Amino acid sequence: MAAGRTTPASGTTDASAKPASDQQQQQIQQLQRADASVRQHEAAHQATGGPYAGGASFTYTRGPDGKNYATAGEVPVDTSPERDPQATIRKMETVKAAALAPADPSPQDLRVAQQADAAKAQAQQELRGASSGAGGGDAGKDTPGNPSPGNGTAAPALAARGAAAYGAASAIGRQPAYAGITV
Repeated sequence: MAAGRTTPASGTTDASAKPASDQQQQQIQQLQRADASVRQHEAAHQATGGPYAGGASFTYTRGPDGKNYATAGEVPVDTSPERDPQATIRKMETVKAAALAPADPSPQDLRVAQQADAAKAQAQQELRGASSGAGGGDAGKDTPGNPSPGNGTAAPALAARGAAAYGAASAIGRQPAYAGITV
């Protein structure tokens, strides 16, 4: 019975099916390992991201055996700031943990972690500005009537937003083998 394959349902041999060559077997094994790795990678993002992580989506490659194997994936993560700086800080800690959850974070994962750090720093700056400006009127606050306060909080906040936007824009049009987290 060297030629053909036994079908599970009937137990008969399919004469048209040929055994896979050694090269095809190696390719199938590589695809199986990639599939397991991609699914594990994205599951780590989802499990750690909690309510801020969406469902995983995958890109598939058809193997020589006719089966589809996941070879890339991504999990959308909400990186938008919350209304309250404290809530934003907590959220960004979760987002960063989700981005770095896999054992092998992708470049996109690292960018999302940087964006979370920038948003967290901005929220911390807002908290410091709110606590130092308490009872002091508009002094030290970034308001339309006071565009350049004496404490210089506008520049770091804009720099953080700029860094986050640059990180997001630089990923447009590229999809690494593990797309990881998307913003």
